[in-house]
Amino acid sequence: MSGHALDAPDTLRCAACGALLIDGYYFIHGRRERYCARCIRERDRCDVCSAPLGNRYWTLHDGRRLCETCHATAIYDPRVARMLFDETVAAIVAQLGMALRVGVEFRLVDTPTLAAVRAQDRPPQPGEAPALGLYQRHGRLRVIYMLYGLPKLLFRTVVAHEYAHAWQGENCPLLDDHDLIEGFAEWVAYHHLSYLGCHKAVAAMRESNHPYRPLLERMLALEAQIGPAGVLEYMRRAGIH
Repeated sequence: MSGHALDAPDTLRCAACGALLIDGYYFIHGRRERYCARCIRERDRCDVCSAPLGNRYWTLHDGRRLCETCHATAIYDPRVARMLFDETVAAIVAQLGMALRVGVEFRLVDTPTLAAVRAQDRPPQPGEAPALGLYQRHGRLRVIYMLYGLPKLLFRTVVAHEYAHAWQGENCPLLDDHDLIEGFAEWVAYHHLSYLGCHKAVAAMRESNHPYRPLLERMLALEAQIGPAGVLEYMRRAGIH
């Protein structure tokens, strides 16, 4: 989030309360909307993008609240979610050749369900952000769980990340390097966004303060040396040692 102390034109209003932005404004990285200091300071935030909530917002059954912008493309319908999931997987296979020998199931779930599934693998850590998606394997069952109500582009990004974990499960099952595991998953998501032509989203991944960004940068540096196919082979070899 950044702040500006520039004079704003009279027609520029706070996206949350509608007040004229006479004394400067704030904005959320990657968003066009501008907000006054009071709304930044006092208003509740969207559970997806962290923007201050305006007078119109949507409360989901699990308690999450979405701003108008996030709600506009949010995925609620399981049929639509399944279609986007299949499209995302097909695109990753077409672009990177990451087909699975054994398929992966898909489930669209709410926050409590996703948290419960996540807790089966490990207890929640203090201050840990809620999961948006999760790949889990129990015996022969392999499932990608996705949180409902995510905006379309975020949904596809998380699917790509979790699908990368499913691919790792098949191709490098002994890999236990956390940074390599998550860096590769971000690398797959990055390439999927590039495949879709979402150049702003691609740039945002390299400009964000997300803890996975340095891991992504390492994978992109590796790709620059050995190419995408080389990255996949690198992962396979890393997972058998």
